[in-house]
Amino acid sequence: MKLSTLFGKEVTGPAGKKCYILSVYADGDKLCRAVLADAGEKEISVNFKNLSFTKNSAVCGEGEAPASGQPLRLGKPVFDYEGNYLGVLTDMSFEKDALTFAHVGSAKFSVGDIVYGDAVIVKNSARILKSSVKKNGKVIIRRGTPLTPDVAERARKHGEYVQTNLKTI
Repeated sequence: MKLSTLFGKEVTGPAGKKCYILSVYADGDKLCRAVLADAGEKEISVNFKNLSFTKNSAVCGEGEAPASGQPLRLGKPVFDYEGNYLGVLTDMSFEKDALTFAHVGSAKFSVGDIVYGDAVIVKNSARILKSSVKKNGKVIIRRGTPLTPDVAERARKHGEYVQTNLKTI
């Protein structure tokens, strides 16, 4: 699921109140709490594990969450480990309560390969293509694309798996 789909989502909060998600907080790569607002704009902090999602809404169990973690904000600038600007953080993916990927435009980075603060820094352990992968003069995978399992599979289907891996060095 993507983080951007949560903001503004209707939640049936504690005591059956209708609320909306204002923000989501993370502690490391775990989503720890969400801040909800009811119709009177009263804010309620709930444990993220107490939220269960459906397609259009969510339900929240009882219990307040302690004030912990840092807010996840989209739109922050993203830089690689050499200081090159990669774009802005457009979204983040998560499964259950664990963050999995950070999305920068069409590029996708593992959460383990980023440092999140005032700006987002992609660690040098992230394998990013230093030049485009070509086959018969056509570009298959563009320079600057992170080498994820999906990209490696696409390269393998085109018969350029080794070239793709070597161009990350």
